[in-house]
Amino acid sequence: MFVTRELIVDAEFGAARARLKQIAKAADGAGLAGMSRQAYEQALTRLTRDDASDDPPAVSTLVDVRLRGPVKRDDTRTVWLRWEAAGEAGGLLPTLDADMVLAAEGQDKTRVTLNGYYESPLDDLSDSERSLLHHLASATIRSLLHGVADALAS
Repeated sequence: MFVTRELIVDAEFGAARARLKQIAKAADGAGLAGMSRQAYEQALTRLTRDDASDDPPAVSTLVDVRLRGPVKRDDTRTVWLRWEAAGEAGGLLPTLDADMVLAAEGQDKTRVTLNGYYESPLDDLSDSERSLLHHLASATIRSLLHGVADALAS
């Protein structure tokens, strides 16, 4: 399923572009990989938690995050992302392949757009399960975009 979300950030494009380069390269939890991992793990926790109890998730939420970029494309900067569950959950949970694109939005703002494709490894999902997966994918993307927007605006 395709997911697209965008935000307008209160940051001039040149400053946002420089900050994106910093957070894409950062190895700590404050970087783009850490933000991605946190957003994905939060979604997996919601997906796998038994709401009838306070028990921890039924499966591991270890996440493998891969990034490439940022790459200059015309007047934009793009980072490629891939998220997938690792360990025991590796073949059971959805993966995301996405492009995060920064573009100038006027003189003092930047548009951050994430276009992605969430793929479930399970072919025979019911409509309600597909709807839940889409809802979680949207929430994950939204969480990531807000984290990136905060980092670009700081």
